[in-house]
Amino acid sequence: MELKIEAKNVELRKGWETRINEEKNKLIRHYANFILHLRVTITATTSHKAGGYVIKLIAGVPDDTIVVERKSESVRPALTAAFDVLGLQLKEKMRKKRNSLKSSGEEEAAFT
Repeated sequence: MELKIEAKNVELRKGWETRINEEKNKLIRHYANFILHLRVTITATTSHKAGGYVIKLIAGVPDDTIVVERKSESVRPALTAAFDVLGLQLKEKMRKKRNSLKSSGEEEAAFT
């Protein structure tokens, strides 16, 4: 899996990068060879009213792209939440793929 980490309006901290790599390793364990690439963007909001950070994950999977965005006052909890949501969406995508493969297999068996 190709990983790209970007930081906008803020300098990327080592702790954030470590957390991203930990979460990436979890994804690889659970969804090996399913995620083609992953881009993580950490953006510090510049508006004083909206202060905080926006975490955006973009995962490329076969025939689709999954986008997750989380806003928070601090980065680490937002990273964890975003990766949790990404994991749930990947799980659902895999379930749908398995079900479509099963149903197409059943249709082929019915025609033979």
